[in-house]
Amino acid sequence: MRSKARDKAAVLLMSTALVCLSGGAVRSQDVPEEAATDIAAAADTGETVLEAIVVTSTRTATGVYDTLSGSSATAADQLALRHLNARLPDILAGIPGVSTQTSADDPGVAVNLRGLQDFGRVNVLVDGARQNFQKNGHEANGTFYMDTQMLKSVDVTRGPVSSVYGSGAIGGVVSFTTIDADDLIAPGATKGGRLKTVYDTNGSGPTVNGAVATRLGENADVLIGGTVQKIDDYESGGGQTVNSAQTMKSMLGKWRYRPDEDHEFTLSGSRYMNTFDNGASTLRETDVTADTVTAGYRFTPDSDLWDLTVKTYYTGTLFEQQQAGGGALEQSFDVETIGLDVFNTSRFDTGAFGHELTYGADVFRDRVDTVDLLGSSDDLTPSGRRTAYGAFIQDRIKYDDWLEIIGGLRFDGYSLKGDAIEVKGQRLSPKLTVGVTPWQPVTFYATYAEGYRAPALTETLIDGFHPPPVRGQFFPNPDLKPEVAHTIEVGMNLRFEDVITDGDTLSAKIGVFQNDVDDYIDQVFILFPIPGGYQYQNISEARIRGIELEANYDTGIVFAGVSAQVLKGENLTTGGGLQKVPPFRIVTTAGFRAFEEKLTLGARLTVVGKKKDDTATGFIGEPYELVDVFAQYRINETLTANLALNNLFNRDYTQYLNADPSPGFNAKASLTLNF
Repeated sequence: MRSKARDKAAVLLMSTALVCLSGGAVRSQDVPEEAATDIAAAADTGETVLEAIVVTSTRTATGVYDTLSGSSATAADQLALRHLNARLPDILAGIPGVSTQTSADDPGVAVNLRGLQDFGRVNVLVDGARQNFQKNGHEANGTFYMDTQMLKSVDVTRGPVSSVYGSGAIGGVVSFTTIDADDLIAPGATKGGRLKTVYDTNGSGPTVNGAVATRLGENADVLIGGTVQKIDDYESGGGQTVNSAQTMKSMLGKWRYRPDEDHEFTLSGSRYMNTFDNGASTLRETDVTADTVTAGYRFTPDSDLWDLTVKTYYTGTLFEQQQAGGGALEQSFDVETIGLDVFNTSRFDTGAFGHELTYGADVFRDRVDTVDLLGSSDDLTPSGRRTAYGAFIQDRIKYDDWLEIIGGLRFDGYSLKGDAIEVKGQRLSPKLTVGVTPWQPVTFYATYAEGYRAPALTETLIDGFHPPPVRGQFFPNPDLKPEVAHTIEVGMNLRFEDVITDGDTLSAKIGVFQNDVDDYIDQVFILFPIPGGYQYQNISEARIRGIELEANYDTGIVFAGVSAQVLKGENLTTGGGLQKVPPFRIVTTAGFRAFEEKLTLGARLTVVGKKKDDTATGFIGEPYELVDVFAQYRINETLTANLALNNLFNRDYTQYLNADPSPGFNAKASLTLNF
C-alpha cells in the first residue's frame, strides 16, 4: 500500500532519470571544482590524496585541519580502500565523536554525535536533503537508509556550531554526498563508468554496483547508477546466527547543466528498496522504500558579492510490515519531508579585515502517517504535521594571517499540529568563534555556540498503550519546551610538512568541549493518572563533556592515522548518567604503498572501553578490541582488486547501544572495472 504522495515521488524520481537522458553541468555543488576533481582523480589512480574538504562547519569549503570546529571528513579514496562494502556504522566508527545505533534485522542507521541522537538532534543530510524518518519502539527514534555503494564522501561537524545547516542540530550535522559524473569520467574524456562486484563470506552474498556517466557537450553531464545486494544472516564471533538477511536494490540519477559561467542547475533522485524480516516478539516481513529528490541552482558570477545556492528537496521513507510467510498489511510508517534551503556568501574588505558574510534561510515540513490495523503503533508513532523554519547570518572575519573571528546569529521557529494539539515556538541562537595562529603550522580556537531543537511529533503527541503482553500507557505532553544547547569548545589544529622526510605531512586536531542542554527531553515514568505510565518530559539539564583527537601522517609510501574520543554524560537533575553517551574509543590505522602505488596494504586496530554504568542504561557496555586488514591492487588502468579481512580474530562483541552481537570474522573481496 503506497500513498498518493509516495506515488508522485516515484514519478518525480523516474522523471529525473528521463531528464538525465537530455542534459547536465560540470561543477560540484559542495566543494570547489578543482578540489573535487583532484580528490576524485587521486582516488582513481591510488595517488596520495589531498586533504579532505568540509562545508558543514561554515557553509564554505574548508580543509579539515583548517576548520575552527570539531569537523571531520572521509573522502572517496578512504571509502574505497579502508571500508570495502562496509555498513554505515563501520564507516562512521573511524570518526571521533561519532557513534551509531542499529539493529541487525533492520538496516536503518541512527547517528549519534557526542552522545546526542534521536528526534533530529543530529541533522542527517543526503545530497543536502534532510532524513527525518522516525518510528517509536525499542530501537532508535530516528533512522535513515542509504546504499553505501553510491557514497562519495562523509562530512561531519560536531556540536551546534553547525547551526547554519538548519534547525534542531544541537548534536551536529552529518552530510553524505553521493557520486556524480566527475567521479566516473576521466579528465579529458566525455564518458565513463564503473562496474563493481563484491562478495562477503559472513552474511554471505553478492553485491553488484554499476554506474555510467557522460558529458553532453561542454555544459552538461549526466549519471545513472544502481546496486543489487542479497546477503544472508551473519554469524557472531561467538557462533550465534543473527537474523540479518536482506535483499536491497537502489538506483541513482543525476543531471547538471551549466548554460554559462554564472549559472548551474542540478537535479538528482535516488531510491532505496530493501526487504527483510524484522521484529522482537513477532517477526514480520518488512519492505522499506526511501526516496530522496533534490533540485538545485547556483549563481556564481564574477563578483565577490554573489555565491548563491538554492536547493529544494523531498525525502520520503515508507516502512511496511506484514505477517511472516505472507498475508495482509499489518502496519506502515510513512514519513515525508519537503524543504527549501537558500543561502549566499558575500566577500569584501573593510580596511585590514577580510569578510566572508554568509546569510540565508531554510524551512522544512514533516508529514507523518501511521497505520496499524491490529495494534497500537498508530498511537505510539502518532500521525501529524510539523514545520520548522529559520534564518541565519554569519560573518567570517580574517585579519592578516593570524586572526580569524566567526560570529553568527540564527533565528528558529516551529509549529506542530496533531488531532487535538497545536504548539509553536521560536528563539535566537548566537555563535562566536575566535581562532589565533601564532605561527603558521599551529592554530588555537575557542567557541561558544547555542542550538535549538523543537519537540518532535512523537514526543508531543504519543498517546496509547504498549502492545501486549507488556502493560503500560503513554501520555502526550503539549507543554514540552524545546531543548536549548550551550556549547563551549576549545581546540588546536596542527599542520606540519617535512617532519621526518622531505614531502611528508603531519596533521592533527584536538578539541575539548562541554555541552549543556537545557530542558533536555527524555521519557519518564509518572504516577498519575493511576496506575501511571510514561511521558516525554523536560528533565531540566543534561551535560556532556568530551575530548576528541584526530591525526594523520603520510609520506607517500607510509601512512598512519588515529582518532579517539572520551565522553562523559550526566543528568544534572538526578546526578545519573546519560543513556546514549558511548564509551571511550580509539581507532588507529597504518599501512604502506608499493610498486609505484599499485599496491596499498594496511591494518586497523579499534579499542573500545567499558561503559561504567551500562547496567543502568540497559545496554551492553563491555570492552573489546578489533583488528581489520585491508588491501588494494591496481591490476591495470581500468581494473582494481580489493580485499578486506574484518574482525580478523573473530572477536565476540556487541557494540554499545545495539542489542545484537556484531559480525564475527568476515572476508570480503571485490573487483572494480572503470571504463
